[in-house]
Amino acid sequence: MVKFKMIDTETTGIRRVFSIQRERFFPLPDYDLSQKNKVEVSLYGREIDEKFTYLLHNNVDLDLATVYLLDQVQKGRRIPKEAVAHLRKHKLVEGRADNLYLAAPLARSDDDKAKYIKNKGFDNKYYQDLILDYISKFGKASKQQIRVLLADKLPDTMTDEQKERKITYLLTMLKDADEIERDGNSRQLAYWVKRQG
Repeated sequence: MVKFKMIDTETTGIRRVFSIQRERFFPLPDYDLSQKNKVEVSLYGREIDEKFTYLLHNNVDLDLATVYLLDQVQKGRRIPKEAVAHLRKHKLVEGRADNLYLAAPLARSDDDKAKYIKNKGFDNKYYQDLILDYISKFGKASKQQIRVLLADKLPDTMTDEQKERKITYLLTMLKDADEIERDGNSRQLAYWVKRQG
């Protein structure tokens, strides 16, 4: 059976299945080894994220290990820091380490372009300028008002918890830079105002 290529030996079949999926630009198979004496394999017959297909199609020289990492990213799974650094070096992923997404191809439609910008987000200065502009125009801002201000500007890929941490981080940075301060001692009731003097 080996001679007629009906079976494989030394687990070459696993690599072959990965390679076949890669050649078809489909997600790689998932192997579930959680049960003793049993292996479950899930094969995908359609794409999950079209950017994965694009990246494979336009980077045919990617090694299988890198393709595997890209597959993990498209499935929303965490990968080690070294792997994130490797993918960033080759400009294959974007976003924060805890919220990675595949790098965008040249957007084909206006919707694609808008979605790309929303996922990518902006730099901290952009958000800080918005906060400062709001406080300058209205004299003060509660944290809730800042949440509303930034709600549709933070990346769609961020969870509510991540957005909340981001807003706290931005406010802390502005406070540490002596740009803003609280107008009272209560964190819940105080407003953010421009620092005096």
